[in-house]
Amino acid sequence: MKRPRLFNLFLLTCGTALGILILLPVLALLLAASPTGLLKLFTQPQVLQALWITLLSSLLALPMIFLLGLPSAYGLSRCSGRVRRSLEVLLELPMVMPPVVAGLALLLAFGRRGLLGDLLNGVGLRIPFTLGAVVLAIVFVITPFFVRRCVVLFDAIEQKLEEAALLLGATPLQTFWHVTLPVVRRGLFAEGVMALAQGVGLFGVIILFAGNLPGRTQTLSLAIYSAFESDPQQAFSLGALLLLISLLLLATVHLLAPPEGGR
Repeated sequence: MKRPRLFNLFLLTCGTALGILILLPVLALLLAASPTGLLKLFTQPQVLQALWITLLSSLLALPMIFLLGLPSAYGLSRCSGRVRRSLEVLLELPMVMPPVVAGLALLLAFGRRGLLGDLLNGVGLRIPFTLGAVVLAIVFVITPFFVRRCVVLFDAIEQKLEEAALLLGATPLQTFWHVTLPVVRRGLFAEGVMALAQGVGLFGVIILFAGNLPGRTQTLSLAIYSAFESDPQQAFSLGALLLLISLLLLATVHLLAPPEGGR
């Protein structure tokens, strides 16, 4: 059924306006950062340290995100009714929590005087203002998003495949490992890269829970915040660098994502 031309014009106008809204700031940032300024960043030890901490913390968080998120997503996809709705509310709480509040919550839970402070101190473990705090912050914030997207993947699986494997004598774990995961493997790779991309750009939760310590917990996002006060041009270059990293990861997600209509 053909849509009226006026409605098509309305759709085109809204889409064009949204495209301009997205592209204009991106273009402005890229124009503000000169190629020379970008290359100069790689000669500065503090910037290289921030880049290393950004990539290292996100890569360290990724196995934990998969370990906690993958079984949770599969279990949630196999629930229904009130149980599923209740679990979804719990899952989505970190997703709607303001980053500053998330940082405070983590500090009050794992800090020296937090809920687990005495237990952690007893085993000589200190989390806040360390690289571990950066990793934990990424896991706390990003895992719910990862689970939410993976639930969609698992929901789309034809459950008759799993039922057939169980009838043939496979255990639930064998069915999950040899039947379910291979079906969604390409989508899971894409979701892993997306989680990596999201972790790279975290700011608010990290600055409160891990601090902004150069060479220890300062990520690229925090380096941008620090540079903007003293050297705006360097902040523009750092912002462009982080944007380019995000674009590269986003392009990888779309290359790995299952084709429309299949996996």
